[in-house]
Amino acid sequence: MTVYTTKSWMHDQSCDRRGMDSALRAGQLVRLRRGVVMPTENLAPWELHRRRVDAAALAINHGTYFAFQSAAILHGLPVRIADALPVQVVRTMGGRHTRNRLLQATPAILDDDDTDLIDGLPTTSLRRTVTDLARRLSFPDAVAVVDAALRRGVVREDLATPNGYGHARAAQAVAFGDPSSESFGESHSRARMRLANIPIPRLQVDQFSAGGRFLGRPDFDWGDGIIGEYDGGSKYDGTYGDDPRAVIEAEKQRQQALVDEGYCVVRWCWKDLQSPGMVESRIRRALAARPFRKASR
Repeated sequence: MTVYTTKSWMHDQSCDRRGMDSALRAGQLVRLRRGVVMPTENLAPWELHRRRVDAAALAINHGTYFAFQSAAILHGLPVRIADALPVQVVRTMGGRHTRNRLLQATPAILDDDDTDLIDGLPTTSLRRTVTDLARRLSFPDAVAVVDAALRRGVVREDLATPNGYGHARAAQAVAFGDPSSESFGESHSRARMRLANIPIPRLQVDQFSAGGRFLGRPDFDWGDGIIGEYDGGSKYDGTYGDDPRAVIEAEKQRQQALVDEGYCVVRWCWKDLQSPGMVESRIRRALAARPFRKASR
C-alpha cells in the first residue's frame, strides 16, 4: 500500500495545500485519515476500508480497539461496507461517543476475552464482534455474520445476548443461524425467506437420480423436487482458479440433469435480491406448483 502524509505528497508533487485539495476533489487522491492520503485505486469498498483501518492504526491510543464492521473486516466476516462508513473503534479508557467523516469512536467496557490482535491490530474478538453486529445490523445482514461465525466453530451459546441494546434482535439472528450456509448471499436469501414467511429449506442436501446417480448438492431444498440455487458472482469469474467457461458449462449440464429427473430449479443472484419481492415471488410460484413438479426419486 502506497500512502503519503499530506506534507510528503505535497513535497513530491511540488504543490501547496490548495493543489492537494484539488486532487482530492478530482478523485485523484483518497484521504485515509487526517494527515494521510493515497492515490486513488480501483478498490472494493471493503478493501478501501481496510486501508483506512491500517492508516488509523498508526495513531490510535492505548485502550482503543477496532470494532463493529471494521473489526469484521479484520476477522474476515461477510459484511457490507458503505463507501462513506468511517473506521469504527471502541475506547475503554473513557470519553464520549464521537464521530466524524473518517472515524467513529464509542466508549465501551471490554473483558479480556472480548479483545484480540489481528495482523498486529487491536480489535474486538470474533465472538464480541459478531454479537455487536447482531445487535445493530438488519436481520439478513446479522444472519450472514452469525452463519459465518458458526461455520468457523463458534459455539451458538457463546453468542447469547441476554440483555442490553438490541439483545432481542441479536437473539433472533443467533437462533436462526446455520453453519451449513456457505456464503453471504445464501445467508441473506434464507433470512429474506424468513421475513417473507416462506418455508425455510434444508441446506446443502445431496440429490440423486431415480437410479441412484449423484446429481449435485444445491443450496436450498424444499422437498418434493423443488430446489434453489443462489448464484454468487465469484462462481463464474475465475475467483477460485477455474475457467469461467468450463464452470458455466458444467453448471448448465448439472441443471439439465436435475430437470431431466423432474426437479424444479429456482435460481437467483444478488442483483435479483435488490428488487423487492422478486426472489420471494419466484420461490412462492415454485412452491405453489409443487404437486405438479414432484421429482421421480
